[in-house]
Amino acid sequence: MVVSLQRISLTRYFLIDLRSLEEYNAINIEFHVTFFEAERIYTFNLHQIMMAEEIPDSEIDELERKSNKRRILEKDKSQLSTVETVFDDKTRLILFGLINKGVIDSVEGAISTGKEANVYFCKGKRPTVCKIYRVDSPAFKKMKIYVEGDHRFKKFRQSRHGFIKEWAKKEFKNLKKLRKVGVPVPEPYDLERNVLLMEFLNRDDTPLPKLKDAEVVNPAKLYKEIMDSVKKMVREAKLIHGDLSPFNILFDEVEQRYYIIDVSQSVLDSHPQAELFLIRDLMNLNDFFAGFGLEIIEIKDLYRWITGMPGDEGKILLAKNYKIE
Repeated sequence: MVVSLQRISLTRYFLIDLRSLEEYNAINIEFHVTFFEAERIYTFNLHQIMMAEEIPDSEIDELERKSNKRRILEKDKSQLSTVETVFDDKTRLILFGLINKGVIDSVEGAISTGKEANVYFCKGKRPTVCKIYRVDSPAFKKMKIYVEGDHRFKKFRQSRHGFIKEWAKKEFKNLKKLRKVGVPVPEPYDLERNVLLMEFLNRDDTPLPKLKDAEVVNPAKLYKEIMDSVKKMVREAKLIHGDLSPFNILFDEVEQRYYIIDVSQSVLDSHPQAELFLIRDLMNLNDFFAGFGLEIIEIKDLYRWITGMPGDEGKILLAKNYKIE
């Protein structure tokens, strides 16, 4: 059996970790390490790795030196570059385990990168992406405001690893809950620690664009449809997205269909800042659709229609300048 783990730096500490995993000793792993100059393929038998046989230190040193030198991966060179900082030891082993179980065949290039997580395309039986949440996320402090009052996070306030694990679990559960009530979101497949596997939203194997970059044929119809989804989120799923904007909506230009993404920060309607987050989401959407020259609905009327409750004028004013510190 040969499986490939692509574009993940093969370093000595990774090999040392693998030596302790006896269940993998019969598998040949084909590591693809991509450099700017050329692509070289290194194939090692894991039995040899664990026995530390037939792999000269000089070869490992050379591979490690080049992988450290060329950590920047490119995809559509003019548009996307990222530094691979999400692949800590535990994450590498999780990916390896998913490959060994046949859940995915390989991890390919980055689809998107961010302060909270990176998203990668995965080959396998079905089109899949893996979202890897950064344990070293620079947005760690800002993320905490979204878990106020959530008992699951109380004991993880000071633990980054524990916090990120629960954060990933939160998105997995939110996606399931939203799909259940009919909100268009990617289907979640599996979750291992800080690695979330979900549906690859694409058109002809190309990732769907964000709504902000997409061609919309009927903006008035789309405005109504997205607001209907927001209403479903609030009334049926009891969730507020918390960061809804054209940046967090993918759009299929052929079918003129949308998908709401990035729901890890979504909060329950009982959250102390839920009303403020909802108003801010509505403002983001109104600002975008106003750019099409549409006659948009005022926030207070929109809020009442979505929640069935009158909007707080003070909260509406506050949301205009609200920033998470």
